[in-house]
Amino acid sequence: MIHNKRKCRIRHKIQILICVFLTAMNTLFAQTSFWYDFSGTASLEINYTNNTRPNACKVSSYKMFPEEYTDIIDTLSSGFGKKTYKIPVSGPQSVTLTLPGIEVPILLIPGASLACAVDFSDIKNVKFQTADSLSLINGYLLKKKFLSSSPVKNKSSEASPPAGYLTSYSAKMNDLYQKEMLFFDQNKDELPKWFQTHEYWNIRYADASARMNTVVSREISIQKAESIPPNYYSFLDALPVGNQSAKNNYKYYLFLYELFNKRLKEKKFAGCKSADWLPFHICQAEMELSGDVLDMYKAWAIQLVFNQYNRDVAKEYLKQNSNIFRDPVWLEKLQLSLKSKEKFLEKNKPAPNFVLTDLKDSLTSLKSMKGNVVVLSFWFAGCKPCIEEFPFENALAEKFRDQQVKIVNVCVNTTEENWRRYSERFGLKTINLWANPQWEKSVIEKYDLTVFPKYVLLDKNLNAVDTSAERPSQGLENQIMTLLNQ
Repeated sequence: MIHNKRKCRIRHKIQILICVFLTAMNTLFAQTSFWYDFSGTASLEINYTNNTRPNACKVSSYKMFPEEYTDIIDTLSSGFGKKTYKIPVSGPQSVTLTLPGIEVPILLIPGASLACAVDFSDIKNVKFQTADSLSLINGYLLKKKFLSSSPVKNKSSEASPPAGYLTSYSAKMNDLYQKEMLFFDQNKDELPKWFQTHEYWNIRYADASARMNTVVSREISIQKAESIPPNYYSFLDALPVGNQSAKNNYKYYLFLYELFNKRLKEKKFAGCKSADWLPFHICQAEMELSGDVLDMYKAWAIQLVFNQYNRDVAKEYLKQNSNIFRDPVWLEKLQLSLKSKEKFLEKNKPAPNFVLTDLKDSLTSLKSMKGNVVVLSFWFAGCKPCIEEFPFENALAEKFRDQQVKIVNVCVNTTEENWRRYSERFGLKTINLWANPQWEKSVIEKYDLTVFPKYVLLDKNLNAVDTSAERPSQGLENQIMTLLNQ
């Protein structure tokens, strides 16, 4: 009987330990009963010392759904101090802390509070002060960038298209991939198990999506299709498409996006009847994915079309296919997100004025274009979809040259030097304007610039007719003609 009592006590202690463990894990992820915390946030605290003069500080991040960009710009006063920033975070999410001379890669999770110490006398010696596994994770990420014997740098800059043909690019990517995996293998034992899984798939899917994206980027850069080396796509052979273990990984969804785009371009429809972008991607997702991943990708794809292509297309598709989600919460959150975007730059309302610099260093105001149908094209240097539209924009400028139509390029998020360089390189024939730092924030906020390119169509009174107009390559000409003839 005593023996049985001991067994019960031992069993009870084990149960308590299990409960403590599960509570700790729930606290670590700070998740609700749902795996993706739509309204989650995290706190980033910066404790700095030895700052000899006021220095700029920037905290940047991207939450994929509902899409939300964080771009906090602040000033750290001289001496020492503390700054705390609240960031929207729905799952394991990358954050970049930019200080003079350093970009610190950070990973946050919902509900987390991460404190880091920055010593401006030794700027690369950033230390994480939070007493949990998140400090270990971010210490690993920092070591991966700066302190390893063979630092793994940004792949897109190390092996970008200008480096040469796809054969040499592939060889460089292979080398970088091996180094990154070796570094991970050497350090993984000090990391929590969930992050080991996250980082493993992050490395693999980031590598694959970069390789696929580079093929498209090369075609844009050299303005022609390039022959693909034998076995170039061999990295796809052992990479799972449907992967619930990667459902919290943004790089995984980028991989799916690039893979489905590749199939669409190659006309590998595999049972998908429509060649239109959104129905094709949804069809591919339904064949390859399941569960939470399937719901997430569908919501993200519809959001992508709404933000980057045509709002009406996305809304009409959702109206006709409102039952495509396994869990109705995705439909609810998607509809709320799309509705919230409609309040920006409403139709039939006056477009906000701006006064921006042109290539001759003169100032051009939007008000000066009254009496013309106006197309505003918002872009930034390095934006691949923007560059793809330049030839079509030039064609529109030529077609309507002698009519009451103004095609206006507005460049944001770009230095003046790069704006001029890109304008010359691609021979822009439009009214070409640059938003300097004094105007940039105002233009971005008032025109709701979260994705690029974005086209806004204005009537002759400079009222917004379409706040998310068709792209020049897709039908903008017809929209202009209709408005011009009214």
